[in-house]
Amino acid sequence: MKNESFSGFHPAVNLAFFAAVLGMTMFIMQPIYLSISLFSSCAYLLYLRGGRGMLRQIGYLLPILLLVAIINPLFNHEGMTILWYLPNDNPVTLEAIIYGLAASVMMAASIIWFNCCNEVFTSDKIIYLFGRVIPAMSLLISMTLRFVPRFKNFLQSVIRTQRAMRQPENVKEKLQQALSAFSATVSWAMEQSIISADSMKSRGYGIAGRTAYSIYRFEKRDGIITVILAILCLGALVPYFTGSMRWDYYPALTGNLVEPVQIFAYLCYSGVCLIPLIINLMEDHKWNSLRSKI
Repeated sequence: MKNESFSGFHPAVNLAFFAAVLGMTMFIMQPIYLSISLFSSCAYLLYLRGGRGMLRQIGYLLPILLLVAIINPLFNHEGMTILWYLPNDNPVTLEAIIYGLAASVMMAASIIWFNCCNEVFTSDKIIYLFGRVIPAMSLLISMTLRFVPRFKNFLQSVIRTQRAMRQPENVKEKLQQALSAFSATVSWAMEQSIISADSMKSRGYGIAGRTAYSIYRFEKRDGIITVILAILCLGALVPYFTGSMRWDYYPALTGNLVEPVQIFAYLCYSGVCLIPLIINLMEDHKWNSLRSKI
């Protein structure tokens, strides 16, 4: 990950941003909103992980999304515009195809935003925000977020060690090594969970009145970004709740996409989704400018 500036903001600001973009992505099925969310999430993930990380993400997402887009018109036959009939005489409608594509875009954008959140919203921020309110749940969430990357790294380390000791000669030996590595990794993960639980218990985690040191302070820049985020969210949500952004997939594709109010809402929603990327690019420009003067 690059020197990500947005992660240096207060955890409450990070949480508010990801709650806003994920909430609007998952609950607003307006096609332009979904497109903006997908484009912004891809751009942010590209900044965080680079081209190789982005291609790896697309590599496993694309088959799943294509499957979702194809399955919907095969099982959902609502819609007025019939394109053709299946062998069982059920119709395939244009509305079902468009809705399947929209659902795929929504799923892709949500998954990519969650990947970005995993890069920025670290376990210590979860403990800081929720440790006093729901200590057991916050610890569980933080351990869960850390579990997948640690499990993957340890598994790869075990496999590399096994192959350094002895290269498998056939598929059977490769499978045996993989199963052995997986078994060792599961044992390690269970041991680590017990050690973590005992460690936190011995430190008095979750006990009433326990204090904890924190490096986070809500500064002026955090307040400015929070206000900007709130204003942009209002600009994106008010037209939606007043019905100006209404879009229906069934029984026919109905709704306007380019009215003045809608264009204003698109700009506000784009501003919401692009806040972290804009912050990072501004900090990069400032840093490069200072370096050029040395």
